[in-house]
Amino acid sequence: MMAISLLKTWGFLLIAATAIARPVVVESLEETPEGWEESSSPAPDKPIELSIGLESEDHLLLERTLSEISDPSHANYGKHLSRDAAKALLHPSRAATESVKRWLSDAGVPEHHIRDEGQWLHIRTTVGQADSLLSTRFGIFARDDEQVVRTREYSVPVEVRDHITTIQPTTFFPSEKKARAVEESTALEKREEGIEARAYGNNNDGNHGGNGPIDLQQCKAQVTPACLRKIYKMPLHNYPSAHRKSEYGIIGFLEQNAQFSDLELFLKRFAPDLKGANFSVSLVNGGLNQQTYAVAQIEANMDVQYAVALADKVPVRFISVGGMNPNLNTDLDFPQIDAANRQYPEPWLELLQYLLNLPDKDLPKVISVSYGSNEQHLSKSYARQVCNMFGQLGARGVSMIVAAGNTGPGYSCKSNDGKNKQKFLPTFPASCPYVTAVGGTEGNSPEVAWNRSSGGFSEVFSRPWWQEQTVKAYLKKHGNEWKGYYNPNGRAYPDVAALAWNHQIMLRGNQTFGGGTSVASPTFGAIIALLNNERFKKGKPPMGFLNPWLYKTGKAGFTDITQGKSEGCKGQSYALLPAPVIPNAGWKAVKGWDPVTGWGTPLFDRLQRLAT
Repeated sequence: MMAISLLKTWGFLLIAATAIARPVVVESLEETPEGWEESSSPAPDKPIELSIGLESEDHLLLERTLSEISDPSHANYGKHLSRDAAKALLHPSRAATESVKRWLSDAGVPEHHIRDEGQWLHIRTTVGQADSLLSTRFGIFARDDEQVVRTREYSVPVEVRDHITTIQPTTFFPSEKKARAVEESTALEKREEGIEARAYGNNNDGNHGGNGPIDLQQCKAQVTPACLRKIYKMPLHNYPSAHRKSEYGIIGFLEQNAQFSDLELFLKRFAPDLKGANFSVSLVNGGLNQQTYAVAQIEANMDVQYAVALADKVPVRFISVGGMNPNLNTDLDFPQIDAANRQYPEPWLELLQYLLNLPDKDLPKVISVSYGSNEQHLSKSYARQVCNMFGQLGARGVSMIVAAGNTGPGYSCKSNDGKNKQKFLPTFPASCPYVTAVGGTEGNSPEVAWNRSSGGFSEVFSRPWWQEQTVKAYLKKHGNEWKGYYNPNGRAYPDVAALAWNHQIMLRGNQTFGGGTSVASPTFGAIIALLNNERFKKGKPPMGFLNPWLYKTGKAGFTDITQGKSEGCKGQSYALLPAPVIPNAGWKAVKGWDPVTGWGTPLFDRLQRLAT
């Protein structure tokens, strides 16, 4: 009996040891992204480079540091960090780095094939060694004349799993890079807020940037840069020169192209004082900026045109980011990746790695992002990693301005965790506490909440300290109306708002209109770029991460929006699929902060006094 018991005991120990040694899956794809097919196997000795993301040692260091340099009442306010110091905020522990390096060494990766960049370890190896290292099988995947070496799943030993956030390129597949003329799908048109050709006169009145008076009644139907300048009390003419430190970045995803010729026509028609102004281009991760009308889209053109026209002479840089994030948690709004119609999640990590690696002198101090999706589309770990990197940019003095979204409280209003719970759906990255989220308004005298302006409460990020008092006061008065459909403890957004409908643009040589918080974001970003320009001239640092200042001081520089409400949950998803109905769902604009217009819309003259 003793021997049998001993055998059983040893047998149990053997089984337990085997379980402990079993590799743990890090990332996996249920299906190969559309358009790609596995064609063959690479040679085992084929070289491959892998980048290993490492977990940070102190998750609170970033928040503490960013709070100090962004709080106007703190002694460290405005003392932004250098590139290397900001990277160190998320630096992994020495033990974690050594543990991963030891795993690599034990697997046969030579020390001189490992490059340590703090948050990332970059290794040079072979396909055969990578197969063994990651308990997977890499294949050659083809699409048209493109080939990449990738896998659909990879694992690491349990003892290093907690130290690793991601390893790439493994499950990341590039997006379509070829130019093609396509008719935008219905879903894409909704994402881009629609495009409708109209016949317009070629006027040179005040609304078109001329010297005449600006007709605010006409601005309700046709928003132009002159309308925005008038409503938001920005300089109408005689723009100040740009300081050498000033630069305004506009992000482009999803193969969007900003046309130089359309900008030229736009300025000629709507901002003749800025005739000849232009923008520069940076291409990231295979990004493109093609100049044929066949590939011109509304989003990039609208963003760049209003950035250039409103930021006066501050240089604007269009940053085009290629690729996609294939790790999509699908829902009724986004049921599948559709590369043919540019329907896929944005490659946030690739953008942020590029920005964080820029030298301080080359990093734009204001960046506007007009893209996003439901928060539930991304894993919580991925969203947190991206959000922390936004925080690192804030620590370097960058104001990250992000569109809140155009879905009201949500379109499909149904969870994708298998529980099928009816709920409001927050958007990302607007829900990240380290960005400034911009909601939408329409009309003037008074402005009212735009009915599709997204807003609400995050289910990933808790409410930050700088909005604790404000949001608690809001919830005390209004929190019961939609109780159960949202997370009252989450980061609340948007923070501010701007006009979001009927903006006149030039596209493919023709005047048309667009809108959405997609244009509200670059509008507000232009105002921050102008404030930075004034601060630079006075020897002051850039505004940096705005939110603590906004909720403490800057809120006095906004017009409070108290009319209108957002709408959503009407029974049809973003992808036009049947979805739950939540009657009268939406957030109302109320006195003070609210989750549809934030603090309201900016008044440049007041903000200038408060900021400079």
